[in-house]
Amino acid sequence: MSDSRELAVFGINTAIILASFIVLCYINVNRGYIPLKCKNIPLLNTLYLTIFLWYVGDIFTYQPTLVHLSRATCIATMSWLRMSLGVYSVISCHIFRIYQYHCIFRWKMRATGVYLWLPVVLWALFPLIYGILAAALPENLGISVQLPMGCYAAKPSYFVALAFLLLLLLAWVYATLLMTRVNVCFSEYRELLLVICSTVSVVLVQVVLRWVPGVGDSGFAYNTMTSVTDVLIGQISFLVLVGRPAYHCLVDRDEYLLRFLQTLKQENRQSEYELANGEKISRLGLSSSSDRYSVVVHQEDVLSPSTRSLAKILGAGQVPSPGADSVTAFHSDLDSIGPTGKRMLV
Repeated sequence: MSDSRELAVFGINTAIILASFIVLCYINVNRGYIPLKCKNIPLLNTLYLTIFLWYVGDIFTYQPTLVHLSRATCIATMSWLRMSLGVYSVISCHIFRIYQYHCIFRWKMRATGVYLWLPVVLWALFPLIYGILAAALPENLGISVQLPMGCYAAKPSYFVALAFLLLLLLAWVYATLLMTRVNVCFSEYRELLLVICSTVSVVLVQVVLRWVPGVGDSGFAYNTMTSVTDVLIGQISFLVLVGRPAYHCLVDRDEYLLRFLQTLKQENRQSEYELANGEKISRLGLSSSSDRYSVVVHQEDVLSPSTRSLAKILGAGQVPSPGADSVTAFHSDLDSIGPTGKRMLV
């Protein structure tokens, strides 16, 4: 019979996951917006997928009354979804993001071919090896079902998982410290630092409480604390990276893009961010669509100073004078900016 308390925790966690999924959909719809595109949207999609798998694994691990359990199910969910494809892969995504920053900002190259796939294969080894070990260990040393606790990891399996986690965390900390040598424009290092500090802090608290008498074996209380903090770690990992550009894309799209491009110009970092995009920034526009636009400016319309400045930065061509006696139209493809005048799809 389902525990109503576990059902409530499941509902809260699911609502949080769905909220971040809406953010992810919004990002993909607006994937042509330069500040979002620079965040490496394919890697963000991969990060969200690993967070989601972590969440599904937590359901089978910490809300046992809501699911049907067997040893095979526990191995698949607790070892593979929660650990291998979940938390280990989340950390690997962050390490790979730092690696890409080094490629672009220090080595002046875009990670493609062997420079892309070799690190992917290397960082996939940790999750893969642990998943195979967890499945291979006999029941008395590995994963088993112990009701009413649900999926249970014997000490050998637990410490193997903890050892892999600590190795990945150490590699992540080292990679983050190396980011101090990378000169970026938009607080990427502070974002990474916030993500790793929150993750390491929560993991340490979880591990310590796991062995505190009366806490780690408290059942519902410990399970709730762990499952909720796991979800929060995932959301911090995702939203810290995309929160600012996604917010500005929604609230002040043109103005933020202007500030973004002006910063690139002042810091002389346009070439690096072009590497990150895989395309010249001057060929990217405010719209996520690749359609052409006709900008029609009537006599009573006045282009804002920010729009004129942005047009000048991107080289959109001649900007029509607000005092023109007749209707002026000019066409541009993705080289153009979004005007504050009237738009018509061509």
